[in-house]
Amino acid sequence: MKSLWVLGVFAVSVACSSANAFNLGDLRGGIRQQFTSPNSLYELCVVPKKWQGGDYKNGDIKKEVELCTFDFYTNMGICPKYSSTNPGVLLIKPTSKNSKTTIDASHCDVDVLGYKTEAKFKQTFTCSSTPSILAYYQVSRLLGDINQIPVSVIRTMDAGIHRGLVDKANKYLKGSGRYTEITWKMMEKVHLNPRDYPALIDDTHRQIYGALSDNVKNEEKYTEVSGRGSYSTRYTRFLSLAPFLRLTETRSVTEIVGFSEFAKVAQTVVQMKDIADMILLDTLLNQQDRIGNIHYKFYWMFVDPSNNSLNRQKSDAKWKDNVLIVPEAEKTEMAGKQAALVKQMVLKDNDCGVTKTNMMRKLQVLQKLNHFSYRTYRKFLAFEQSLQSPEAKEYFKTELLFGDKSFQSLLKNAKEARQILKGKCERKELRFDLDLEGYVPNAPALNPQC
Repeated sequence: MKSLWVLGVFAVSVACSSANAFNLGDLRGGIRQQFTSPNSLYELCVVPKKWQGGDYKNGDIKKEVELCTFDFYTNMGICPKYSSTNPGVLLIKPTSKNSKTTIDASHCDVDVLGYKTEAKFKQTFTCSSTPSILAYYQVSRLLGDINQIPVSVIRTMDAGIHRGLVDKANKYLKGSGRYTEITWKMMEKVHLNPRDYPALIDDTHRQIYGALSDNVKNEEKYTEVSGRGSYSTRYTRFLSLAPFLRLTETRSVTEIVGFSEFAKVAQTVVQMKDIADMILLDTLLNQQDRIGNIHYKFYWMFVDPSNNSLNRQKSDAKWKDNVLIVPEAEKTEMAGKQAALVKQMVLKDNDCGVTKTNMMRKLQVLQKLNHFSYRTYRKFLAFEQSLQSPEAKEYFKTELLFGDKSFQSLLKNAKEARQILKGKCERKELRFDLDLEGYVPNAPALNPQC
């Protein structure tokens, strides 16, 4: 873990020495909401505009609007984040049991207190990057709504209020041995020397800015994909496990599984697609810290007998004492249908990217894939082409807060990924057999074009 911290600090120090002071008036966005802090500062919540070609659900739009109704001083409790590595602010919805006053006055160890986090406010600090959080959401939708990336928006906060949270965290964590004891202590320097941190403090030195993201709930760690072991060997471990190795097979999915029936292949197809999509996303966005930060939730995938279409439905299945408990009502609803209860990947931690070490690219992971989703492939080719326009650079800079160097890195990563995937397709080394729609009975034959 220590090596990650050193790399994160180095990345931040470089950014701080080269970035220009940030004027909150330069924020664009499609929706802007203003809040007033106790110090009479006007905080902002900004929903970035959307680049053409994205697949956004109605729920995405509603969640963007909801995030921009969260007021740090009226309808949300605020707490410093003590878990993991990066400091951040947790937004907790008050209840009849725990009022905002109770939450704010507590020691804020949410795991101990049983608080449920609605959203997380993170900044560009240590391994965390505001542009990374914003870009993962938008780019995932541009690639066909892959990997269930949480909705995120831009948010600012009165630096004086944030300083109070820093002091609270340092007081509670002192002597705890938690990793965040180090990073919250480092955050003191931001408030002591705000002009040295333009990547997270505005040019007035009175507001801190970052990304506010929806907090996914009831997810499970996807250890089947990440494995268990030391941090230093996490990527080596990932590349040696069966879920990844299936993607390197030259055999078809049905040959790998041994069946072609929808219900029997569904989990394998979904898992393989999720991993391949993740590898592409992480390659594009310079992800440094993915393995170990992979989750899943349960969904039903089933064929509607009335029109032979593929459908997806949330499940309330959950583990209890290592036994999967599936609600009887769900079993009854799916009885008689071609249906499968599957784990679907959730990538909820996406802050360590854009300006970081690109581990997937470093290990040439994309080159190892012999299976891919044709839908993702076509979406990616369109996205890569759209990046060539002057409007794309302007979009990523003004809406997602990219610097010039970060955008050039995205361009380079996308160009290389296109060459890799298109080259494998033209050499007939890439099987497009990871779209579950293709396993629905009587599905039309796929005629992929490179």
